[in-house]
Amino acid sequence: MMTATLYTMTPTQQAGVMEWSEVGQPAFSQSYDALTTYDNYGTMILVGYHKSSGNCDTFELLEAEPWIKQVPNTFELGKGWDSVQPFYMMNKPHLLAYQAKNGHMYFFPLTKDLKSEDPLHFYHTRYPYTTNLSEVKCAVDLGQNFVFGYNNTDGAVNTWTISATAKSGGKSPPLVVENVWAHQWAKGWTRFAFFTWGKENFFLKTNTWKPNVNIDHFSDDLSEGTNEVGSHLHLKDDQELDIVHPFMVGPGDPYFMTYMVSNGEVTLNRVHGDCMGWTTEATVTAATGVSQIIPYRLGDQNYALFM
Repeated sequence: MMTATLYTMTPTQQAGVMEWSEVGQPAFSQSYDALTTYDNYGTMILVGYHKSSGNCDTFELLEAEPWIKQVPNTFELGKGWDSVQPFYMMNKPHLLAYQAKNGHMYFFPLTKDLKSEDPLHFYHTRYPYTTNLSEVKCAVDLGQNFVFGYNNTDGAVNTWTISATAKSGGKSPPLVVENVWAHQWAKGWTRFAFFTWGKENFFLKTNTWKPNVNIDHFSDDLSEGTNEVGSHLHLKDDQELDIVHPFMVGPGDPYFMTYMVSNGEVTLNRVHGDCMGWTTEATVTAATGVSQIIPYRLGDQNYALFM
């Protein structure tokens, strides 16, 4: 049994000030190697994945006590995945399960009654490689689903599009994955935080090999890759931070939180419109020793689950 801590993040009438409150301590039967949330046709679902067994637990996220309610599922993702994350395609939720060692990506369609369907299997063991990615992110660019991948040990970076096909062979879904951009960055980038301005995709990233903090922008034409918007930006404790996560406030204002395991310090930061910096709207102390943080939103309220 493990106990998590749930916090709310609420804008105040005072400009530049965010209120942070502890609202509960939900109990879980076990810890998880991967956690993610997704919108299941209007119900927000938390997925907890256990790497050694392949088991998944699912929970409905609520706007009042008990805050989290376990619900049954028949997900069959298999063992050994390093990350699990959601995306929406053809009006249907999916999960991307990724394994770094062998570079396997499995794209699972999900049903409304929490069942995983047969996946599309994709991997590439020659250039451009899918192996050993330290960052894997699903996103949407002008209606086009894509996967971004980066290897922080050698700097290889790629974008793959996910597209629908007329029909599929066998039991796999009618999807196809294609590489549209393969490039070389410096090694050492970590703690990515992806956010949107309008329909444009951006991300904050930190380099721990040659200390630096950047905000980059995805080109509308994914084959043109990314371009740097701001570099050598000042982020408090940028080389010591353990977790950085984005979240959205109000009608779509991008924020990110930072967290340090040792002392539980959390900062809540609103990204400036020129993407050349941010305003810190709260610095607070949360639970220490946390390994995963899951920000999510129900209605107009933002939450952060610390586990």
